[in-house]
Amino acid sequence: MSDATFLAPTPHSLGVALGGGGMKGWAHLGVVSVLERHGLRPDVIAATSAGALIGVFWAAGYTLDEMRQLMREQKTASMFGIRFDGEGLFSQDGLRAYLSEHLGDTTFADLKVPLRVIATDLETGREVILRSGRVVDAILASSAMPGVFAPVDIGGRMLADGGLMNNVPVSALVHAGARHTLAVQLRRPKRRVSMRRGEPASPEEAVATGGRVGLGMWASRFTGRLARLRPGLPGGLDVASRALDIVTQQVEDLRLHFYPPDVLVSVDVSTTGLFSFSDDKEAIFDVGVQAAEQQEEEIADLARQIRG
Repeated sequence: MSDATFLAPTPHSLGVALGGGGMKGWAHLGVVSVLERHGLRPDVIAATSAGALIGVFWAAGYTLDEMRQLMREQKTASMFGIRFDGEGLFSQDGLRAYLSEHLGDTTFADLKVPLRVIATDLETGREVILRSGRVVDAILASSAMPGVFAPVDIGGRMLADGGLMNNVPVSALVHAGARHTLAVQLRRPKRRVSMRRGEPASPEEAVATGGRVGLGMWASRFTGRLARLRPGLPGGLDVASRALDIVTQQVEDLRLHFYPPDVLVSVDVSTTGLFSFSDDKEAIFDVGVQAAEQQEEEIADLARQIRG
């Protein structure tokens, strides 16, 4: 584990940065499909939060078809349960189990492609670049949204969501020595905060999930109760989602200004919420494909440059 300022450059040809974005991260696979169409495979990957979830499987050698199958099989809402210890609203135990099932005790050294995972040190407020140790721990740390999920202790540091400091980590690729860079940004354009409310989960819903209550169900319960108490206000998670969007976007734009990639694929995921669980994953994948195809001429040109 290392801070960005202490990374020792190593030579890589193509570096790919995968940005964070909650449940919108499956759009990355759509972009990957277009890159592979042009024969582009990364020599180093830097990723944050949801991007790190995709990035670790890509770096581990999973094929696109295998990753799409994981996407289809993943039951997202069951991965996050309520917690009662005061360290966060929701537990990542389900996500840890899912990652452990497919990655086991894989370390960064075991990966076929070098991977940099971005997290934030909550004590110092500094960006941390994880590149050693167990990859499952790194992904959980990078995805630990403050106040929603508990931070993850790695090496005595309390680490949380990397999007707070570097949501599209092109800078990590530059420090790693990448000669060419491509970044995938998951953007949500400015929007009104929704006034619509969810309804409390019904007993039938609880039975349908085998008695497990996940993040999506609890979000529905909370916003449903708020609707009855304060009918004129937007839902709490909707507000939290939008507030995080604002903060992340400001930092993200600044970092990309100082570290512009050779190709930036900006994916409009405005129809997919940060906490969305019911969205059609194939539709999110298709949005990623469409965004990459809009940049296909630049992607093809990048492929030609790398081949020489």
